[in-house]
Amino acid sequence: MHTLSERDIRSVKLLDRALGVEFGDGKCIRFEDCWLRDHCRCSNCYHADTYQRAQHILDIPEVEITEFQYDKYSVTVTWEDKHKSVYSAEFLQQFDYKTWSDSRRLKPMLWHGNIADKITRVRVDEFLSSVDVARSVFRSLLDYGVALIEGVEPTVEATEKVCTALGGVQHTIFGGMWEFTTRADHADTAYTNLPLAVHNDNTYFTEAAGLQILHCLEHSNGTGGDTLLIDGFYGANRLKDESPEDFKFLSTFDVEAEYIEEGHHHKYKAPVIKVDDKTKDLVQIRFNVYDRSPMAFANSEECRSYYRSLRSLARYYQDPANQWQFKLKPGIVMAMDNFRVLHGRTGFSGKRRLCGSYVARSDWLDKARALKLIQ
Repeated sequence: MHTLSERDIRSVKLLDRALGVEFGDGKCIRFEDCWLRDHCRCSNCYHADTYQRAQHILDIPEVEITEFQYDKYSVTVTWEDKHKSVYSAEFLQQFDYKTWSDSRRLKPMLWHGNIADKITRVRVDEFLSSVDVARSVFRSLLDYGVALIEGVEPTVEATEKVCTALGGVQHTIFGGMWEFTTRADHADTAYTNLPLAVHNDNTYFTEAAGLQILHCLEHSNGTGGDTLLIDGFYGANRLKDESPEDFKFLSTFDVEAEYIEEGHHHKYKAPVIKVDDKTKDLVQIRFNVYDRSPMAFANSEECRSYYRSLRSLARYYQDPANQWQFKLKPGIVMAMDNFRVLHGRTGFSGKRRLCGSYVARSDWLDKARALKLIQ
C-alpha cells in the first residue's frame, strides 16, 4: 500500500455546487464550481505557453458538475456540457486561502540604528554575473529595504548598468539617469549643500518610485554630506503602539504633496501611512516635510490632528538613535526601497557630485519574483 504524502489527495466530496478536496495533511479546501471551470487547464480553456486564459469570462459556461473521479494525484471533473477538466493535486493544494495569502505577504525585518552588519554588500562584478549574488541583493531589499553594491566605477555609465540589473531605469521629470550637485538644475532642495531631513521621494507622483539608487561620484575639498537612512516601517509601528490616534489619522487622511517648476506641476494626495485593508500590514510610507502642499481643512479638529500626528511621526524619524548615518564614497552604489526607507543627508562643503536613478516598484519586484524570492 502506498502511503499518502501531505500534498496527495485523500478524498473528494461533492458539496452544494462545489467540491471539497481533502489532502494528505488533513487539510480540506472547498472549490466552487465556477472557480473550477474558470481554472480548467485544457488547451481550449488555457494557453499553457503564455500562462493566460483562452476564454473571456462571459464565454465561460455556468454549468454544474455531473461527475468526478480522483486518485491521489488528480481530480477529473465532467460538466453538464460534457466538457472534462483535470486538476492536479499540486495545482489545487496551493489554493488554501491562508497559506496562499501568507505566501504573498512581504515580511520586512524592522530595524533602527546602524544595520551595516545586516544588509547585503556585494561586488558589482559578482552582482552582474551571479544569480545567487543577485538573489542576495534582492533579499536584502525585501528584508531591510537597503543593499550596497561595491567596486562600481564612479561614472554614470557604470552606475546605469547596476540600475538596469536592479530592474531598469525609470524615467521621470528628472530624466533617466541623473546627476546632481549644488547647481540648481531643478526646484529641489537636493540641489543645494543644505542638510536634508529624512524623507521619501516622489510623494507628489501618483506612484512614487520603487527604488532609489544613489552613487557619490566625487566629494573633494570639503566635509559632511553623510547619508542618513531610517526604516519608515519601524517609526510607523512605534507610532501605532504609542500614539494609536495619530497612527489612525495618518493612515486614513489624505495628505497632499506637490512639485512645481517651470513646465511641470505634479500633485497627489494619499495617506502618509498606507496599510493593507485585509492584512493590516504596512505597505508604504509617503513622508516628506518639504513637499507638503498648502491644504484647507474641514474643521479645527482635522487641522490640529494633521499637525499633531505629523509631528508625532517625525520625532521617530528625526531621532538620531533610529537613523543609520554613514558616508557614501565613490565606488559604492546604494539601492533603497523608496516605499519604506527614508533618506536624508547632513550639510556639506566642497565639491560633491552624485548620480543615480529610480526603478519602478513593479520592475524591481518583477526581478524578485523571477528569482523565486516572493510569489
